Amino acid sequence: MLGGLTDFVVLLAISMGVAFIILWIGNDIAPKGKDTPGKLAPYACGEDFPAMNIRMNVENFFIYAVYFMIFDVLGFVMVTTLAGTVYPIIPVLYGLASLVSIMVLNARWKGI
Repeated sequence: MLGGLTDFVVLLAISMGVAFIILWIGNDIAPKGKDTPGKLAPYACGEDFPAMNIRMNVENFFIYAVYFMIFDVLGFVMVTTLAGTVYPIIPVLYGLASLVSIMVLNARWKGI
């Protein structure tokens, strides 16, 4: 029997060989399309977009990211502490604190 590292190298070589054979066969039997101007266009959708600067509103993404983080941490705390905690008031207080923070963030962002 071969050693541990040698087994790994042999298995890696066999798997890479099989992968390259599959890619080679797939490349031979795959249908070939023509390179049309629409295919080479930006976004490859056939529509002509004028060249212009695109401005993204990152603030809306930030709001959703903060909400997701709050709910993700809240869910993790609730799942891990309610299962076998001695003091069930601690996750409830954490949930209330999270709710208050969401209400404050919501009121603050609507006021902007």
